[in-house]
Amino acid sequence: MKHLLPLLLLAALPAVHAANAAPVLRFCSLDIDFAPVARVDGTGHYQYLLQLAARKAGVTIERKIAPRRRCLDEVRTGIVDGMIGAYSPERTAIAAFPMSGEAPDVTKSFGAVRYYPYRRVASEVSWDGQRFHGLDGSVGVESAFIFVTDRLRALGVPFDDGAKTLEQNMDKLRADRVDVVIGMDLEADRLVASRHAGRIERAGMAFDLTPMYLMLSKQFHAQQPELAQRLWQAVQDARNSPAYKRYQQDHP
Repeated sequence: MKHLLPLLLLAALPAVHAANAAPVLRFCSLDIDFAPVARVDGTGHYQYLLQLAARKAGVTIERKIAPRRRCLDEVRTGIVDGMIGAYSPERTAIAAFPMSGEAPDVTKSFGAVRYYPYRRVASEVSWDGQRFHGLDGSVGVESAFIFVTDRLRALGVPFDDGAKTLEQNMDKLRADRVDVVIGMDLEADRLVASRHAGRIERAGMAFDLTPMYLMLSKQFHAQQPELAQRLWQAVQDARNSPAYKRYQQDHP
């Protein structure tokens, strides 16, 4: 028994280490860029903000990269613990959001992204903030943009959400396969300037202003509700920090 004691003590060491280890957040990051807020290499504004928040909350991030639909499905099944995404009532069935009463708490969001409609320069399609005018075909939307497609569906507007990227949708627009494209302004304006100057332009007012949140799996939230709240609060705190403001300025 005396000879077994050191072995028993060694066997107990991993458990002690694991007990003292920082909690882990298995995070799913999208496999396409949404510059400057998110990039595949992890240098986007929101990704840096998540790093600051995780550090403040005492959490280690394990990051994986996958298409949006797979990330959503893995949040639903609990394979991953979270991702960054927009709130919708449908998504509350698969994920937890920071809430204030019955509505998401926008103060704990990463910020809001603005989406505009874009058209061919010769087109007469326009958006007045309530409805489209001169629309004969469909609207190009990136795959799994539920917050956009839900609104288009409510308006009775046909849409094509088969494209994975905004660049693919812009090519569809140039090829007359869609009449208008909905895109995030920061990304779309850069793309137009670099590839479609004089051929594609905005088609009116902003279509949507969408806050983005740390969506947590139902499983993670049920097992660690206090940690979930700590993470959401850390996002709010980090968003207002000088470090984050400097990062935004240094990474336009």
